[in-house]
Amino acid sequence: MPRVTIKKKEYKVLDLKGWVVHQMKMAGLKQSDLAEALGISQPRISMMLKIPKRGEKMPVDVFTYGDLLTLCELFGVSGEEKQKLLTL
Repeated sequence: MPRVTIKKKEYKVLDLKGWVVHQMKMAGLKQSDLAEALGISQPRISMMLKIPKRGEKMPVDVFTYGDLLTLCELFGVSGEEKQKLLTL
């Protein structure tokens, strides 16, 4: 299904969740490692990364600016990619 402008924010949130999961796999990290880095529980990380099924409401802004900075440092993200992520 093509992306529509009306759901732009939802698509960005989904893309961010996908990026985090991809970076976790590339770095060989688990949800518990992310939870420890962010100072929250593993079930909370699981809830933050959950992709809603059709009909379920999409939570908005599950990651704070500080969370993204911490994740960028944890994953060793380049300056250019970090700027792209932080200006979503």
